[in-house]
Amino acid sequence: MRTEFPVFPIASRGVRIASVLAISCFGLAGASAVAAELPVLKSGLWELSRSTSQEPETKRMTTMCLDESVQAEMRDFGLGMAKELCSKSDRRVEGNRLTIDAVCKLGVTTLTAHSVMTFSGNTAYHTEGSATYDPPMLNISKQNSSIDAKWVGECPAGQKPGDMTLESGQTINIKSVITK
Repeated sequence: MRTEFPVFPIASRGVRIASVLAISCFGLAGASAVAAELPVLKSGLWELSRSTSQEPETKRMTTMCLDESVQAEMRDFGLGMAKELCSKSDRRVEGNRLTIDAVCKLGVTTLTAHSVMTFSGNTAYHTEGSATYDPPMLNISKQNSSIDAKWVGECPAGQKPGDMTLESGQTINIKSVITK
């Protein structure tokens, strides 16, 4: 079974590098050996809810129109960025759980990350992650995060694969962000 990995939102070019690392850390940059063991996510509209240790009571909501082509492009982009920026990017699959440990260089900052992604078939996943930044990045030295994602139905009329609606209401296409 071929596997593509779930998408993690990239909100703007300004946070692109940090988000790219999050992508790598949360499973988008899966190795082909891992790919054979995880589900291809169901095409359609996905809702992602994320929170961080800096704002534990705040849930950031994003929706995304997802298909296999978007998953493949995100995986390839993540693999390329992980290869370029990370000295370590270990992945292991046990049942429906993907664990990733990574050490990546973001300019002068070293990011050390650990994440565990648990799949519920091909229609939902939950990720718990932790990251340390040395020296701190954007005044953050340590961050824990949680992501809950679920398939909610067909993509709305007028949306195309890769369209993301951010919590601000702005819609961007993830394909255009990763190709800039």
